[in-house]
Amino acid sequence: MNRRAELLELQRVLLPPVLPAIGCTEAAAHYRSHNHDLDLGGDWYDLVDRPDDQVVAIVGDVVGHGVSQIGVMGQLRAASNALARTLPQPADVLTSLDAFAADVPGAAYASAMVLMLDGTTTGRIAAAGHPPLLHVSASGVVDVVEAGRGPLLGVSGERPGATFTYGIDDLLVMYTDGLVERRRGNHDIGADVGRFVAGRLDEPCDVIAAEVVDRFGADSDDDIVVLVLRPRNHRSPDYLLRPLSVPSIRFD
Repeated sequence: MNRRAELLELQRVLLPPVLPAIGCTEAAAHYRSHNHDLDLGGDWYDLVDRPDDQVVAIVGDVVGHGVSQIGVMGQLRAASNALARTLPQPADVLTSLDAFAADVPGAAYASAMVLMLDGTTTGRIAAAGHPPLLHVSASGVVDVVEAGRGPLLGVSGERPGATFTYGIDDLLVMYTDGLVERRRGNHDIGADVGRFVAGRLDEPCDVIAAEVVDRFGADSDDDIVVLVLRPRNHRSPDYLLRPLSVPSIRFD
C-alpha cells in the first residue's frame, strides 16, 4: 500500500463508516478528497441519534492538510460526537468543543456547524466560522441560513445559537468550504448549490449529495464534505428507514 492509500484508509477509519438509521430523518454524506497526492485534509461529518429523540448533525473542517491534520480531525470529530449526545443546544456543543480544541495542537481556526432537529418543524443551529446551512423547501424555495454564526474555533467571541423553521420533506444541506470557495476567485456559490438541489427534490439524499459534489467540486483545491438531510415526519416508531450503506467516499 502506497503512502496516499495509507492516508486515505486513515481518513476512512476516522470518519463514520455508516450513518444511523433515524426514523424521522433521511440523511446521507458524500466525501471527496482533492487531487494532491499526500496533502489530504481534515474535513469531517457526523450524525447522532440521541435517546431523547434529538437528531444532531455535525460538519467540520480543520485548517491545513497532511497526516497531522487528519489526526486532529479525528480528535475533534470524536469530541463533538460525545458532546452532541448530552448537551442541550448547538451553541453549547461548540463552546465545549472550543475548550477541547484549545488543548489540541493544530485545532485552532477549525470550523464547525452543529444542527439539532427534534421532530418538530423548528431546527436549532450554531456555527463556528463555517459556511451557512442551505435550506431548500419542498416547494423549491432556497434559503441561505446565516443565523447562529460565530467565530472559528480558537477565536474569542460569542457563540450564538439560533432557530429556523423548516417543513417535512424539505432538504437541509451542510457542507465544507471546499465546495464553494476557489483560490482563483472569491465567488461564493452556496446559493447556486441551493438552486441545483431545488431541481432534484425527488431524488434520494445520497444521490443529491453525490451530484452536488460532482457538479460543484470538480475543480476544487480542497477536500469536500456534503451532508444532506430530509426530515420525513415527526418521529414515530412506525416510520423506520433502512440502515444506510457505507457513505460514498471518492478520491479522484
